[in-house]
Amino acid sequence: MSLSPKQTFIEAFFRDFGEKVKRLEDLRSQSLQDEAFTLCLVYIDRLACGHYGGKYGRNRENFWRALKELSGNPLFGMIHPLRLVEQTKAKCPSATALIDSITIKKPHALLAEDKLAEDIRASSLTDCEKVNLISNLWRSSIANISYDYIRNAEVHGPGSGGQQFDESIYQGKVGVTLDFQVFYDALRAILLRVKEVSVKTSQWFGNPHYIKERK
Repeated sequence: MSLSPKQTFIEAFFRDFGEKVKRLEDLRSQSLQDEAFTLCLVYIDRLACGHYGGKYGRNRENFWRALKELSGNPLFGMIHPLRLVEQTKAKCPSATALIDSITIKKPHALLAEDKLAEDIRASSLTDCEKVNLISNLWRSSIANISYDYIRNAEVHGPGSGGQQFDESIYQGKVGVTLDFQVFYDALRAILLRVKEVSVKTSQWFGNPHYIKERK
């Protein structure tokens, strides 16, 4: 099937974007690892905000969604137990006892969001507490932690070099590393997904509201 003029233009845009992504490996080979890492996260941010859209202040949630939904790496959607305890005390303190009872079994094991949500729904919490707790689970995800401690540090701060969770347990292994390669693989997967839906729908970033939101 032939592409329309707009689809051809969109495809060319993402082809150029893909070349920028490939050049990140060249930067690393030239001992410019910090620059490559920063640009990698900026590109993820750009694709996430373009695809999911929304007005100002949505960058964090968009970044989380892109890593969780489009990267192909389920690690980003996992819930960090210590962060979960902190967030529960801040967002829904009445649920602290429940979350403590769940995380204390394996205090360093990353938790699957879906299974965690099931346990919350089956608990004796009120409906309001359940909704509040489940709606905020994403704030304890590896993707959102990445936004706080890696993305922000690379873009606005002194840099991070990534993050190492020495005691975290994931897929039966101890230790989780979030480095350039993990985010670079995620970036390439996100780019491919966004490009595919953009060309298919003839909408910039696959977002029908993209142009309106930029006005």
